Amino acid sequence: MLKLETLHDRGLADDFSTVLRRRMMGLARGTTVAALAAGHSYSPLVRSGIVRGDIRRSFGTATGAARGVSLDIRLRITSANSGRPLPDYAVYLWQCDQDGNYSLYDGGLDQENYLRGVQTADSAGWARFTSVFPGAHEGRWPHLHVEIYPSLACRDLLYSGKVALPGDACEKVYATDGYTATLDPAAMSMPLEMASVTGDVRRGMVATRTLSV
Repeated sequence: MLKLETLHDRGLADDFSTVLRRRMMGLARGTTVAALAAGHSYSPLVRSGIVRGDIRRSFGTATGAARGVSLDIRLRITSANSGRPLPDYAVYLWQCDQDGNYSLYDGGLDQENYLRGVQTADSAGWARFTSVFPGAHEGRWPHLHVEIYPSLACRDLLYSGKVALPGDACEKVYATDGYTATLDPAAMSMPLEMASVTGDVRRGMVATRTLSV
């Protein structure tokens, strides 16, 4: 049997199957009539509500919301060969909440699906998400999970990885009310990719990273 702590690592294919199995589908926040009318083969993904920039609230029939310091996530998707931006590439991003727990999988959150979303890159290659600063899941450095696909059909996975958040930004956030995480570099596994984070805890933080595929 797969251990609970590994379920949240598996990505969009498994996460979306879980959403379907738990009957969380429904016309939801961020889903437009125009998107539904387009009638693309990926319409179940669009219909679910997971295609959205603001991932702080659950989508579909789930109603919960994540709390914490605001985090604006900006990922630039570029070609590993030419360095040019890759417009219309799709990014699936997911993360834990301020307590270090994941919707869909961790205790008490199996009927929630917040802090998960899909966005397409704009003409300059940027995909943006509005989120909250994550806590630290057990034994792991604070991070964001990212998958990249060549289109919103979200087939042919091109990239799957984690983007770490720098320690100085984490320390500032974890000193605020609602967070209980502490950093232990010696005991935490560290992703290879590291975001640049600016801003402050009152007005919100901004995480930026370029990912090449």
